[in-house]
Amino acid sequence: MAANKIKIRLQGHEKFALREGWLNKGLIIVKEKPGIFQSEEAPDVFGIGNNMVKSLRYWLKAFGLITEAPGKGASLTKIGNMIYENDLYFEDVFTLWILHSNIAKNVEEATSWYLFFNRCQIDDLNRDQIQQVLKKELDKHVEGATYSENSLKSDVDVLLNMYSNAKEIFDPEDKNISPFSELKLLKKIDGRYSKTHADKRIINEWIVLYELANMFEGRESISIEELTSNENGLQKIYQMTLVMINDFLDKLDALGYIHVDRTAGLDMIYKVKEFNSMDVLEEYYKNKR
Repeated sequence: MAANKIKIRLQGHEKFALREGWLNKGLIIVKEKPGIFQSEEAPDVFGIGNNMVKSLRYWLKAFGLITEAPGKGASLTKIGNMIYENDLYFEDVFTLWILHSNIAKNVEEATSWYLFFNRCQIDDLNRDQIQQVLKKELDKHVEGATYSENSLKSDVDVLLNMYSNAKEIFDPEDKNISPFSELKLLKKIDGRYSKTHADKRIINEWIVLYELANMFEGRESISIEELTSNENGLQKIYQMTLVMINDFLDKLDALGYIHVDRTAGLDMIYKVKEFNSMDVLEEYYKNKR
């Protein structure tokens, strides 16, 4: 019985990889028409087919940009509103990192994404081998519950298309590369994939501060190990190196947000200023971008 209580979701995207322009169009239309996803006019309003509308709805929810309530339709979340007001067209790679963090931690709505980034070591593997690795982790996660292997296969196809520059499956109607390929977290050479370390040229200490804000909720300190190597840690979600993480921590210490104590093997991070995740986003968009 316990196995059946584990909530997972596979293939919520209807086999459609995220396309350039979908998310900002979704934010704009949901803001204006909260009931759009219950409307028969949705395909005409979005300018895409009915299954693509279902896919867009899924992506908006999986990235934490919208929430839905019975009888009230959809509404933008706090993060959705923040992005709507400050980076509606996703021109800042910082925004993509935040959304990547959201979906990579979303174990219930984007199970394959969560397992891929948290539990799968990918180095010079082809698509089928990656599916085998992910299936092994999914089998452990669901603890005996059944699921569709075809849905898992679809997730692997979409995830690889989303994060790599080269398409795994050619679709003549899809002329856009996913914006998340900009994060350079997945390298494809001759049909084989490897995870790559975060590129310091496109990531900064504000991403670390955002993650710290989430972890600090109700707490005043956390260990560097928890921040880095636990599930949803910086090494897993962002594929950062320890050297990079410590460099960013030192910058945040110098800015007065935190105090890092590495004496006597403590390796602890203490909150100095009061801040939450929305404070971090607002500060970044207003003053640091």
